Amino acid sequence: MPNIEVMRGRLDEIDAELRSIHTAAGDAALTAEQQTRWDELDTEVAEVRQNIEQAEKDEARAQRVAESRARWGSVQVAATHTDAFDIDAMRGASGAELVDRARFAFDPAFSRRAASDSAQEIVRKLDVFSDREDADAAQLARYVLVHGSDAYRSAFRNWMTAAAKGNSPVLTMAEAEAVRASMSLTSANGGYALPTLLDPTLIKTGAMTKNPVRRLARVEQGMQDKWNGVTAGNVTTYWKAEGSAFTDGSPTMGGVQVDAAMLTAYVTGSYEIFQDSNLLSQLPGLIGEAIDHAEGVAVVTGSGSGAPKGIITAISATAGSTVTATTRGAFTSASALDTLALFNSLPERYEDTSSWLMNKATYLTIAQQTIGTAGTKVIDMTNRNVILDLPVERASSVTSATTSGNILAVLGDFSEFIVYDRLGVNVEFIQNVVDGSGLPTGQRGLVAYKRVGSDVADVNAFRFLKA
Repeated sequence: MPNIEVMRGRLDEIDAELRSIHTAAGDAALTAEQQTRWDELDTEVAEVRQNIEQAEKDEARAQRVAESRARWGSVQVAATHTDAFDIDAMRGASGAELVDRARFAFDPAFSRRAASDSAQEIVRKLDVFSDREDADAAQLARYVLVHGSDAYRSAFRNWMTAAAKGNSPVLTMAEAEAVRASMSLTSANGGYALPTLLDPTLIKTGAMTKNPVRRLARVEQGMQDKWNGVTAGNVTTYWKAEGSAFTDGSPTMGGVQVDAAMLTAYVTGSYEIFQDSNLLSQLPGLIGEAIDHAEGVAVVTGSGSGAPKGIITAISATAGSTVTATTRGAFTSASALDTLALFNSLPERYEDTSSWLMNKATYLTIAQQTIGTAGTKVIDMTNRNVILDLPVERASSVTSATTSGNILAVLGDFSEFIVYDRLGVNVEFIQNVVDGSGLPTGQRGLVAYKRVGSDVADVNAFRFLKA
């Protein structure tokens, strides 16, 4: 990316060219050529400004990290035994000091842990929390330090090994202290939190998920059981007569609260499997995959009661949000007008930032749609990831069954759909699984749980196609 001064210089050049086009046109309408160029420049302005904003954030973040490294580097010189994971030192540390400690612990310049992509993601997440000046930043830093130490990882490994054999772990003093520190940071009623570098909620990014809604949505993360935000419900505009008093046109602010519901994953296996398998290495992938699948369904159709509120659930009762198929209970290759009607129903202010969400079967139906007896195609599907110039995500959790009343497709600005992760995953062993009679089945169980919620911030940003 060019440096900030170069990009600002480009803005000046664009401004000069726009002025030149305006001057050349005078009072007349722009020619087709002038309009095309004007649109190109207008688009470039938005991109350059966005790049400048990101570059400024990156620059500030780099400066902050450099300051952290300088502080911790000097500490290391003065006292080579200083340990970023020292639990006693953490107790008296300020929020800023905890963040510095966490950055140091996973910084590639100081830590062997930084050799992995997971460690780099931890640093990135700390930076994000610090950027937004969130109170969660200190809590997150404490969490990753406690669960990222060698003592805690060793305790977790010993516990897993012992539990798989039906035994209780024997911990060193350092391991026991790390476990006690962990228990003070979690609301879980037992079990162990996954070590920092194994926790999918900490190390996985949106690009790694198979959940299409999570890829589209605005994902927020924190250390609390709920996420609170605000949205502008409306802004009053008016025409003011000369000499008249101003009218209050401030936004009407409405609160958005997303509660994190408990999601559990339960795995059973024979005594032999638990004894023979390398569970520690397999566990994060198994848990992450199971959680990802369950969330993929919940964020679409979840009830909102003891579960995330799915986007269809959140919007379905909103007046004007639904376009009903011309022929009830049918959506076929002859239904192009229904697809166009859905697109047309979306308010223009959301159009440039909107996406489609639908089942693969529905997508294939749209790809075949024509109008009239001549079979004229009106929807260009040359780009398989785009419908009517808007990107498409295919999700099996959106039904393709054309039963009357079913929602077949969602179109909207998914930045107005919030998915909230409470960071951290806990696991517990069930030493002996029993049947209905209370007799052992010869199996052990493993339960993993995390907190996640979802809800819509602006119901006007979405439209549905109903069969």
